Amino acid sequence: MTDSTRRAGTLEHEGAALGRIHAKANQQKALGYWLGFLEGVLASENVERAEMAPLRVEAEQFLALLHDDDAAELIRDLDTWKDAPGEIYSVIETIVGYRSREFVIMNDKDVVNEFYGFCAGIACDNSITPAEVERLLARLDANTVLRSDSRVASLGSVARKSIDDGRITEEESEDICQWITKLVGDSATDTGLATFGNIGVIDGALEDPSRFSIPDRMFVLTGKFAIGPRKVLAGMISERGGAWKNTVCGATDYLVVAAEASRDWKHSHEGTKIIRAMELRHKGGRPDLVHEPMLASALSLR
Repeated sequence: MTDSTRRAGTLEHEGAALGRIHAKANQQKALGYWLGFLEGVLASENVERAEMAPLRVEAEQFLALLHDDDAAELIRDLDTWKDAPGEIYSVIETIVGYRSREFVIMNDKDVVNEFYGFCAGIACDNSITPAEVERLLARLDANTVLRSDSRVASLGSVARKSIDDGRITEEESEDICQWITKLVGDSATDTGLATFGNIGVIDGALEDPSRFSIPDRMFVLTGKFAIGPRKVLAGMISERGGAWKNTVCGATDYLVVAAEASRDWKHSHEGTKIIRAMELRHKGGRPDLVHEPMLASALSLR
């Protein structure tokens, strides 16, 4: 055997071994995030109907990553029990119960990664309950590793202030969700999950400016807008004769999607508004989905 062949064989062997190490690490990351997400969904002590679609997205992604039997079964159960959230809660509880036994925390990254999944889970319906905040704070109080991250500490501070009076207002819920979006977005590479930036354009979004009008129309805004804070944009819409709400419903005419959300929608809590809008469109043809530039043009911000 020549030196070059020996070196090549060694490199090939080391490459295969390194691949197995990376595969095991990625499996650990994906499982930690997945379990954290499911625990986040359970944190409110029930499964909301608005959580069903994000649950399916996460299950499909985990299935694609690891060909996991439990994820496949959960997808089937979501189809079977789509009108019975209580049954889905029991299924998730069972999965978390026995899969948690095989997930051993190996290092600080595992702690953070599972926490990111938990945050995504409690925010996946774009709403935060007092019970979810209490469980969020309990995790932070129990772990110095989490509190050492300034972004996590900021989230904890916002969450703690929101629960001081024992209830969560809609504005406080939205603030917490926005902090969670920052965390989950930043953690995409570290979690081993597909990056959020793989969806650039929403199919079916309104493209004809002549069909877009502000007066006497109901708006919902989602995502982080480059042209200004959502509250400011909502005020400008109101000044021009339009109305706005925080949630998508049958009366919504337009769901305006920020550029950031149009990239991230499929794998973040922001996507629940878009999923809901698509469901309503399928039933009745509205609301229209509108990208940020069209709103910017109508508001004379570009």
